[in-house]
Amino acid sequence: MEYEQLFERNLGIFTPQEQARIRDSRVVIVGTGGIGGVVAVALARSGMQHFVLFEHDTYQPSNMNRQIVCRTDTLGMNKAIAVCEEIGKINPAAEVEVFPRGLRPDEIDQAIQMGDVFMPAADEWPLSIAALNRAKELGKPAIMAYPVGALTRVCTFLPESPYAAECLVMPYQAPYEELIDFMNNPANRRILHYYMHEGAWLPDWFAEWCEGRRPHAQFCIPVWITGSLAALEIIKLVSGKWKPVAAPRYWHITPEGASIRRFGLGRRLLSRYMRHGRGNRMLPFLAKRPGLVRLFTRLIS
Repeated sequence: MEYEQLFERNLGIFTPQEQARIRDSRVVIVGTGGIGGVVAVALARSGMQHFVLFEHDTYQPSNMNRQIVCRTDTLGMNKAIAVCEEIGKINPAAEVEVFPRGLRPDEIDQAIQMGDVFMPAADEWPLSIAALNRAKELGKPAIMAYPVGALTRVCTFLPESPYAAECLVMPYQAPYEELIDFMNNPANRRILHYYMHEGAWLPDWFAEWCEGRRPHAQFCIPVWITGSLAALEIIKLVSGKWKPVAAPRYWHITPEGASIRRFGLGRRLLSRYMRHGRGNRMLPFLAKRPGLVRLFTRLIS
Protein backbone atom coordinates (compact mmCIF):
# COMPACT_ATOMS: atom_id res chain seq x y z
CA MET A 1 0.00 0.00 0.00
CA GLU A 2 1.06 3.56 -0.66
CA TYR A 3 1.96 5.90 2.20
CA GLU A 4 -0.88 8.27 1.21
CA GLN A 5 -3.42 5.45 1.53
CA LEU A 6 -2.25 4.48 5.01
CA PHE A 7 -2.26 7.99 6.44
CA GLU A 8 -4.91 9.75 4.33
CA ARG A 9 -7.00 10.75 7.35
CA ASN A 10 -4.03 12.56 8.89
CA LEU A 11 -4.37 15.08 6.06
CA GLY A 12 -7.59 16.35 7.57
CA ILE A 13 -5.41 17.61 10.44
CA PHE A 14 -1.90 18.07 9.05
CA THR A 15 -0.93 19.89 5.87
CA PRO A 16 1.01 17.83 3.29
CA GLN A 17 4.16 19.66 4.38
CA GLU A 18 3.57 18.84 8.07
CA GLN A 19 2.86 15.19 7.28
CA ALA A 20 6.03 15.03 5.18
CA ARG A 21 8.03 16.30 8.16
CA ILE A 22 6.47 13.58 10.34
CA ARG A 23 7.31 10.94 7.70
CA ASP A 24 10.91 12.04 7.26
CA SER A 25 11.87 12.58 10.91
CA ARG A 26 13.82 10.09 13.00
CA VAL A 27 13.24 9.30 16.68
CA VAL A 28 15.67 7.51 18.98
CA ILE A 29 13.92 5.45 21.68
CA VAL A 30 15.97 3.90 24.47
CA GLY A 31 13.82 1.23 26.08
CA THR A 32 10.89 -0.22 24.13
CA GLY A 33 8.86 -1.83 26.91
CA GLY A 34 5.96 0.02 28.52
CA ILE A 35 6.41 3.66 27.53
CA GLY A 36 8.85 3.22 24.65
CA GLY A 37 6.73 0.56 22.98
CA VAL A 38 3.61 2.74 23.05
CA VAL A 39 5.59 5.71 21.71
CA ALA A 40 7.00 3.68 18.82
CA VAL A 41 3.65 2.18 17.81
CA ALA A 42 1.81 5.52 18.10
CA LEU A 43 4.42 7.30 15.97
CA ALA A 44 4.33 4.53 13.36
CA ARG A 45 0.55 4.88 13.17
CA SER A 46 1.02 8.65 12.83
CA GLY A 47 3.17 8.13 9.74
CA MET A 48 6.72 8.42 11.07
CA GLN A 49 9.03 6.16 9.09
CA HIS A 50 12.45 6.32 10.77
CA PHE A 51 13.26 4.77 14.15
CA VAL A 52 16.30 3.84 16.23
CA LEU A 53 15.47 1.38 19.03
CA PHE A 54 17.63 0.26 21.98
CA GLU A 55 16.44 -2.52 24.30
CA HIS A 56 18.23 -5.37 26.05
CA ASP A 57 15.23 -7.04 27.68
CA THR A 58 12.82 -9.75 26.57
CA TYR A 59 9.08 -9.98 27.19
CA GLN A 60 8.11 -11.79 30.37
CA PRO A 61 4.64 -12.66 31.76
CA SER A 62 4.91 -9.73 34.21
CA ASN A 63 4.94 -7.33 31.21
CA MET A 64 1.52 -8.48 29.96
CA ASN A 65 -0.43 -5.97 32.09
CA ARG A 66 0.93 -2.88 30.31
CA GLN A 67 3.38 -3.39 27.41
CA ILE A 68 1.68 -2.89 24.08
CA VAL A 69 3.55 -5.52 22.03
CA CYS A 70 3.68 -8.11 24.83
CA ARG A 71 1.46 -11.02 23.81
CA THR A 72 1.55 -14.75 24.31
CA ASP A 73 3.32 -15.08 20.94
CA THR A 74 6.05 -12.53 21.82
CA LEU A 75 6.97 -13.85 25.28
CA GLY A 76 10.72 -14.45 25.44
CA MET A 77 11.34 -12.19 22.44
CA ASN A 78 13.63 -9.15 22.57
CA LYS A 79 11.36 -6.12 22.94
CA ALA A 80 13.12 -3.96 20.34
CA ILE A 81 12.92 -6.72 17.75
CA ALA A 82 9.23 -7.30 18.54
CA VAL A 83 8.45 -3.57 18.28
CA CYS A 84 10.38 -3.40 15.00
CA GLU A 85 8.21 -6.19 13.61
CA GLU A 86 5.07 -4.42 14.84
CA ILE A 87 6.11 -1.21 13.08
CA GLY A 88 6.69 -3.21 9.89
CA LYS A 89 3.17 -4.62 10.06
CA ILE A 90 1.80 -1.07 10.30
CA ASN A 91 3.97 0.43 7.57
CA PRO A 92 6.24 -1.93 5.59
CA ALA A 93 8.19 1.07 4.24
CA ALA A 94 9.34 2.13 7.71
CA GLU A 95 13.09 1.99 8.39
CA VAL A 96 13.98 0.71 11.87
CA GLU A 97 17.50 0.39 13.23
CA VAL A 98 17.50 -2.05 16.13
CA PHE A 99 20.09 -2.41 18.88
CA PRO A 100 18.97 -5.48 20.89
CA ARG A 101 20.99 -4.37 23.91
CA GLY A 102 21.02 -1.58 26.44
CA LEU A 103 22.53 1.83 25.83
CA ARG A 104 25.87 2.26 27.61
CA PRO A 105 26.60 5.54 29.44
CA ASP A 106 29.56 6.21 27.14
CA GLU A 107 27.23 5.98 24.11
CA ILE A 108 24.75 8.63 25.26
CA ASP A 109 26.15 11.45 23.10
CA GLN A 110 26.25 9.28 19.99
CA ALA A 111 22.70 7.99 20.51
CA ILE A 112 21.29 11.49 21.03
CA GLN A 113 22.75 12.62 17.70
CA MET A 114 21.24 9.68 15.78
CA GLY A 115 17.80 11.28 15.47
CA ASP A 116 15.78 14.47 15.48
CA VAL A 117 14.20 13.74 18.88
CA PHE A 118 15.56 11.66 21.74
CA MET A 119 13.29 9.57 23.98
CA PRO A 120 14.88 7.83 26.99
CA ALA A 121 12.36 5.30 28.28
CA ALA A 122 14.58 2.68 29.88
CA ASP A 123 13.81 1.17 33.27
CA GLU A 124 17.25 2.38 34.35
CA TRP A 125 16.10 5.81 35.49
CA PRO A 126 19.61 7.17 36.30
CA LEU A 127 20.61 6.56 32.67
CA SER A 128 17.47 8.35 31.43
CA ILE A 129 18.11 11.40 33.64
CA ALA A 130 21.76 11.56 32.61
CA ALA A 131 20.69 11.33 28.95
CA LEU A 132 18.03 14.05 29.32
CA ASN A 133 20.59 16.33 30.93
CA ARG A 134 23.06 15.66 28.14
CA ALA A 135 20.47 16.19 25.37
CA LYS A 136 19.89 19.70 26.72
CA GLU A 137 23.61 20.42 26.54
CA LEU A 138 23.82 19.10 22.98
CA GLY A 139 20.83 21.18 21.88
CA LYS A 140 18.65 18.18 21.01
CA PRO A 141 14.96 18.07 22.05
CA ALA A 142 14.15 15.16 24.35
CA ILE A 143 11.04 13.79 26.03
CA MET A 144 10.62 12.81 29.67
CA ALA A 145 7.63 10.55 30.26
CA TYR A 146 6.95 8.39 33.27
CA PRO A 147 3.95 6.89 35.02
CA VAL A 148 3.92 6.35 38.77
CA GLY A 149 1.01 4.02 39.40
CA ALA A 150 -2.07 6.07 38.49
CA LEU A 151 -0.07 9.28 37.91
CA THR A 152 1.22 10.45 34.52
CA ARG A 153 3.94 13.07 33.98
CA VAL A 154 5.20 14.06 30.53
CA CYS A 155 7.18 17.02 29.21
CA THR A 156 9.57 18.11 26.49
CA PHE A 157 13.07 19.28 27.30
CA LEU A 158 14.45 21.94 24.99
CA PRO A 159 17.92 23.55 25.07
CA GLU A 160 16.47 26.50 27.02
CA SER A 161 14.67 24.26 29.55
CA PRO A 162 16.06 23.59 33.02
CA TYR A 163 17.87 20.30 33.54
CA ALA A 164 15.73 17.22 34.18
CA ALA A 165 17.59 16.64 37.44
CA GLU A 166 16.56 20.12 38.62
CA CYS A 167 12.89 19.46 37.85
CA LEU A 168 12.94 16.15 39.73
CA VAL A 169 14.96 17.42 42.75
CA MET A 170 18.02 15.32 42.06
CA PRO A 171 21.59 16.50 42.59
CA TYR A 172 22.40 19.21 40.05
CA GLN A 173 24.62 17.98 37.18
CA ALA A 174 25.52 14.84 39.11
CA PRO A 175 27.39 12.21 37.07
CA TYR A 176 25.69 8.96 36.15
CA GLU A 177 27.32 6.96 38.96
CA GLU A 178 26.19 9.48 41.57
CA LEU A 179 22.64 9.40 40.23
CA ILE A 180 22.59 5.60 40.65
CA ASP A 181 23.60 5.90 44.30
CA PHE A 182 21.11 8.70 44.93
CA MET A 183 18.11 6.97 43.35
CA ASN A 184 18.76 3.56 44.89
CA ASN A 185 19.18 4.93 48.41
CA PRO A 186 16.14 3.75 50.46
CA ALA A 187 16.24 6.96 52.55
CA ASN A 188 15.89 9.09 49.40
CA ARG A 189 13.10 6.90 48.06
CA ARG A 190 11.07 7.30 51.24
CA ILE A 191 10.62 11.01 50.54
CA LEU A 192 8.49 10.17 47.46
CA HIS A 193 5.15 10.09 49.27
CA TYR A 194 3.41 11.35 46.14
CA TYR A 195 3.79 7.79 44.80
CA MET A 196 1.04 6.92 47.31
CA HIS A 197 -0.95 10.17 47.38
CA GLU A 198 -1.09 10.82 43.62
CA GLY A 199 0.06 7.52 42.16
CA ALA A 200 -2.24 5.45 44.42
CA TRP A 201 0.47 3.00 45.43
CA LEU A 202 -0.49 0.90 48.44
CA PRO A 203 1.61 1.73 51.53
CA ASP A 204 3.02 -1.80 51.91
CA TRP A 205 4.12 -1.88 48.27
CA PHE A 206 5.73 1.56 48.62
CA ALA A 207 7.63 0.50 51.75
CA GLU A 208 8.94 -2.64 50.06
CA TRP A 209 9.90 -0.70 46.90
CA CYS A 210 11.89 1.74 49.02
CA GLU A 211 13.89 -1.23 50.29
CA GLY A 212 14.42 -2.57 46.76
CA ARG A 213 12.13 -5.57 47.24
CA ARG A 214 9.36 -4.55 44.81
CA PRO A 215 9.32 -3.16 41.24
CA HIS A 216 7.45 -0.04 40.23
CA ALA A 217 3.68 -0.53 40.52
CA GLN A 218 2.11 0.13 37.11
CA PHE A 219 -0.95 -0.78 35.08
CA CYS A 220 -1.94 -0.47 31.46
CA ILE A 221 -4.07 2.67 31.22
CA PRO A 222 -1.70 5.25 32.78
CA VAL A 223 1.23 3.67 30.91
CA TRP A 224 -0.53 4.00 27.57
CA ILE A 225 -1.71 7.55 28.35
CA THR A 226 1.87 8.46 29.24
CA GLY A 227 3.25 6.94 26.05
CA SER A 228 0.54 8.55 23.90
CA LEU A 229 1.27 12.01 25.33
CA ALA A 230 4.99 11.47 24.79
CA ALA A 231 4.29 10.56 21.15
CA LEU A 232 2.13 13.68 20.81
CA GLU A 233 4.98 15.84 22.10
CA ILE A 234 7.27 14.28 19.47
CA ILE A 235 4.70 14.93 16.74
CA LYS A 236 4.53 18.57 17.87
CA LEU A 237 8.29 18.91 17.61
CA VAL A 238 8.75 17.33 14.20
CA SER A 239 5.64 18.72 12.50
CA GLY A 240 5.85 22.22 13.94
CA LYS A 241 2.04 22.29 14.25
CA TRP A 242 1.62 22.86 17.99
CA LYS A 243 3.69 24.28 20.79
CA PRO A 244 5.22 21.56 22.99
CA VAL A 245 4.63 21.39 26.73
CA ALA A 246 8.22 22.22 27.57
CA ALA A 247 9.94 22.08 30.96
CA PRO A 248 9.46 23.55 33.47
CA ARG A 249 5.83 22.97 32.31
CA TYR A 250 4.57 19.38 32.26
CA TRP A 251 1.47 17.24 31.78
CA HIS A 252 0.01 16.04 35.08
CA ILE A 253 -2.76 13.44 34.83
CA THR A 254 -4.46 11.30 37.47
CA PRO A 255 -7.79 9.42 37.40
CA GLU A 256 -9.37 12.55 38.91
CA GLY A 257 -8.14 15.22 36.52
CA ALA A 258 -5.67 16.51 33.95
CA SER A 259 -3.72 19.74 33.89
CA ILE A 260 -0.50 21.35 32.74
CA ARG A 261 1.59 22.23 35.77
CA ARG A 262 5.00 23.72 36.42
CA PHE A 263 8.07 22.39 38.18
CA GLY A 264 8.63 25.16 40.72
CA LEU A 265 11.75 27.24 41.25
CA GLY A 266 12.11 25.65 44.69
CA ARG A 267 12.90 22.33 43.03
CA ARG A 268 15.72 23.82 41.02
CA LEU A 269 17.22 25.59 44.03
CA LEU A 270 17.04 22.42 46.10
CA SER A 271 18.63 20.40 43.29
CA ARG A 272 21.67 22.67 43.48
CA TYR A 273 21.73 22.57 47.27
CA MET A 274 21.80 18.78 47.17
CA ARG A 275 25.17 18.79 45.45
CA HIS A 276 26.57 19.60 48.90
CA GLY A 277 26.91 17.20 51.84
CA ARG A 278 24.37 19.05 53.95
CA GLY A 279 21.77 18.80 51.20
CA ASN A 280 22.29 15.05 50.85
CA ARG A 281 21.71 14.58 54.57
CA MET A 282 18.45 16.52 54.51
CA LEU A 283 16.29 13.94 52.67
CA PRO A 284 17.01 11.03 55.07
CA PHE A 285 16.18 13.39 57.94
CA LEU A 286 12.85 14.37 56.36
CA ALA A 287 11.96 10.80 55.36
CA LYS A 288 11.58 9.84 59.02
CA ARG A 289 9.08 12.68 59.64
CA PRO A 290 5.88 12.33 57.54
CA GLY A 291 4.55 15.74 58.57
CA LEU A 292 7.70 17.44 57.34
CA VAL A 293 7.57 15.41 54.12
CA ARG A 294 4.10 16.78 53.34
CA LEU A 295 5.25 20.34 54.04
CA PHE A 296 8.40 19.80 51.99
CA THR A 297 6.35 18.46 49.06
CA ARG A 298 4.08 21.52 49.08
CA LEU A 299 7.04 23.89 49.21
CA ILE A 300 8.74 22.45 46.14
CA SER A 301 5.54 22.06 44.08
